[in-house]
Parts: sequence; C-alpha cells; structure tokens
Amino acid sequence: MWDAVAKRIRDNNRFVLTTHINPDGDAIGSEIALAAFLEELGKEVVIVNSSPTPLNSIFMAPPERILVYPDGYTPSILDNTDQIIILDVSTWGHLGPFGDAIKESSKPRMCIDHHQGTGDGFADVLAIDTSAAAAGVLVYELIKYMGGDITPRIADAVYATVITDTGTFRFSNTDTRVFKIAAELSGRGVDPFTIHRHMFSKTRGAVRLLGAVLRTMEMTDDGKIAWLHVTEDMFRESDATYDDSDGLIDVVRAIESVELCMFFKEIDGGNVKVSLRSNGSVDVFELAKRYGGGGHRMAAGMTINGSMDQAIEKVVDNCKTGELPRV
Repeated sequence: MWDAVAKRIRDNNRFVLTTHINPDGDAIGSEIALAAFLEELGKEVVIVNSSPTPLNSIFMAPPERILVYPDGYTPSILDNTDQIIILDVSTWGHLGPFGDAIKESSKPRMCIDHHQGTGDGFADVLAIDTSAAAAGVLVYELIKYMGGDITPRIADAVYATVITDTGTFRFSNTDTRVFKIAAELSGRGVDPFTIHRHMFSKTRGAVRLLGAVLRTMEMTDDGKIAWLHVTEDMFRESDATYDDSDGLIDVVRAIESVELCMFFKEIDGGNVKVSLRSNGSVDVFELAKRYGGGGHRMAAGMTINGSMDQAIEKVVDNCKTGELPRV
C-alpha cells in the first residue's frame, strides 16, 4: 500500500498537510507525527487546517505550528508546494473551506485515511485502510515502512491518535495491531498518564455542559434509539467550547438498551452536525451516507442544513419509521 506514497515522499521536498474540520486527537496527532517524520528527512512542511487546533491537542504542537485557513494563509503556500497530503478524511465535504482551495489547485494530492466512502477524484494516491483503528496507525506504519525512527515527538503524537480513536482501548476497533503499536510507543518513552491527562481532562465548562446536554436526552419507547442535542446558547450559558462536547455521546451510548445514539450539535452557519454511534447492530456508516456523511460502521456523522428542530425531526423520524441499516 505504501509504495506510491513512499516514492512521492522521497521524490519531493515541499509538503502541505491538512485534515478534516473540527479536528480531533487522531487528526492533529497524525499531522504532527507525519510532519515530524518529513522534517527528519529534510523536507519542508506546512500544516493548514480549516478549524483551530482543539485545546487538548495543543501539547503536541504550539498553535502557530498549524495555520488556520484563511487566517495566516497565503496562496503561495499551495503554489510553492510539491505535494498535498490529506489525513484522516477522504471526502470533500469534511475538509472545510481549505478543501475548496485544494480542489482548485493543480497540485498532486495523497490521502491517508481509515474511513469508508472515498469520494471520486479526491486524491491521486489513496492509502486507505478501513481496518486501521486510527489514521495515526497508518502514519506510524508508513514511517516504519520507510525506515524512519519513531522519535519521542512522533511517539507522543501517534499514541494520542490511538487513545483518541479507540476511546483509550475501549472501542470495538481496539485490536492486536493497536496494542502492539502502543507497546512499542511505551518502549520509546511515551507517558500514558500524561498524554491521557492532556487528551481527556475536562474544563468546568465541559462539566456544566454535560448536565445541560443530558437534560435534552430523549429515547424511543423501546429504548433502542436515543438522541440528545446542544445549541450555541447552551455552549455560552455553560461557558463551554465546541471541543467540550466531545465524548458526551458516549455517556448515552453506554445505556444498556441503546442500539443507536445520535448527538445533534448546532454549528456556525445555521447547520447541525450529527454524530452517530452504534453498539454493534446498526451500521451507522450506511445511515450517515443517506445524508451525505461518512465514517465507520460503529461511529459516523453528517451535517444537516437547517435548524436544530428541523434536523432532529428529519433524522429521528427517519430512524423511527424507516428501515435501519443492520450489520
């Protein structure tokens, strides 16, 4: 899988890295780990994202290391690059505004991802492995394939990707492959306690938001489908950030009867982001595809145009009355 990627890395010197909107620990960690490896090879690397780096991931790199489009961005960044590498996303709709600039550019693109549903013409070279627990797993394997050293900086970043996307080794994607990587990273000096504190510590606003969000929870009569929501007003009243809503869906997902959990989040522009989680019997990737979204069988998402009430009515009614995609 890595031959074409490795060749382009060896043959070129200037790279732009990017990832999906509202990046999580897997997205940021993958960027930082790959950037560190490329710089070890003497390459020039610029990281540009459509959304700011979440506070819990800043320990991997100072804010100025990752440019936020369009602030601080100039067209010369793409004009002067040799290759664009897109990480942890493989559909245009989830790249955000910077994706439009990439689409207009004639520069060659590579994609390293572990999600299903790659869009046509998304990249010239695709390194997609849906069995990988995290994009960081693939970055780690690319570095090893090319004979690179897993430096402390790379080790910390890859470990952050793994614990993010496996829910600290709790989710169904946790496998032998992940544990072997984690063992090597531990041998390279990773401090699991410190990285976990960075990635999963909660602010006071996050705890206040938890209470507000849980009060919105609704369920079908049989308890198999649950949904909850958060609005911009709730963020403000709780003195919480968008990042503080991460992980709240898993509180409801843990309810014994729940097969499908949905979390509706109001975002800028009058749209609603919907996170979907399955406990094994519902294929939420196929469900998200109905609305132009993507992800994995157990965790997926999409964006719905319209108000919160409209989004909830549209998706929940469809799930209650329609045929849910089954595993």
